[in-house]
Amino acid sequence: MKIQNKYTIVLILVVWAMFVRAQDVSFSQFYSNPLYLNPAFAGTIGVPRVALQYRSQWHAFDNAYNTYSAAIDMPVEKLRGGLGFYFINDAQANGALNLLQLNASYAVNVQLSNNYFLNGGFQVGYHQNSLNADELVFADNLDVNFGSHGVSGEMAYLTDPNYSYVDLSTGVLVYSQRLFLGLAAHHLNEPNQSFINGAESDVKLNRKYSAHFGARLPVYLYGHQRKKFDISPQIILQKQGEFNQINYGLLAAKRGLAVGTWFRQNFGMRYDAVIFLVGIVRKRWQFTYTYDMTVSGLWGDSGGTSEVSLAFLLREIKKGKSLPFYDKYEEEFGEM
Repeated sequence: MKIQNKYTIVLILVVWAMFVRAQDVSFSQFYSNPLYLNPAFAGTIGVPRVALQYRSQWHAFDNAYNTYSAAIDMPVEKLRGGLGFYFINDAQANGALNLLQLNASYAVNVQLSNNYFLNGGFQVGYHQNSLNADELVFADNLDVNFGSHGVSGEMAYLTDPNYSYVDLSTGVLVYSQRLFLGLAAHHLNEPNQSFINGAESDVKLNRKYSAHFGARLPVYLYGHQRKKFDISPQIILQKQGEFNQINYGLLAAKRGLAVGTWFRQNFGMRYDAVIFLVGIVRKRWQFTYTYDMTVSGLWGDSGGTSEVSLAFLLREIKKGKSLPFYDKYEEEFGEM
């Protein structure tokens, strides 16, 4: 990539970080780390679960966005619910800007009927944003003939390059073995954030509201004696400040192989990407790869986005306890 393009990306990200209201990381595989989507998912699978995820956004640029996450959640009978913990590290502009999140969730479980359950979750997190000033280049410290010289006067304004804050979130989830519906609100306290001391009152992290629905349905052909494959339609709507997003698509799984297609757009029907998914699904683990093909104005320059995830269970799941977002492979289904 051309050097001037790299500096342009760094400058845009720094301006965004200092003066624009921030937007959360957006994953293509929402259910590879369900705790990030909704804290009410903690412990719902019925056994300890570990989820690992990596996202590399816009391959045509040099390390524009690289995001890592790791999570574990488990049921706790004495608490009548579940606990979950996860961290996310989002490195932007070749490491010039780094966002770190450490989060802990608790969800209480209530059985509504023989088939349906209700979870209410709460999450508390410690977040830190770090700016590597050595990666920044400004006009007043760049010599056109010899390169950088001295320290830019702009650095006097970056008085807090490593600031942190406490973040609070909550969510609710209703689910059965086949269907689930959830609502979540992140950044309830709308924490202040700025790399400039004294400007906190002008810059806040807007609340993010999410609504999600999904199902896992068996498809039978030539009678109901043997299932042919599963389909899983899913939709997610999110709004954060001026930003809004809809993800919707369909996943199909048969004999341990999963494929699917998703679409991502805003509420104004402007498409951002088409997402292609392929995965391997087994009883205690699943591996998934997605590729985002950009269809917005950046389609010819972004190079697309890749995301990989690995989720596995530390114990075998009990029969009838599987949920649509963890597509445990089964050759046959029981009754609907």
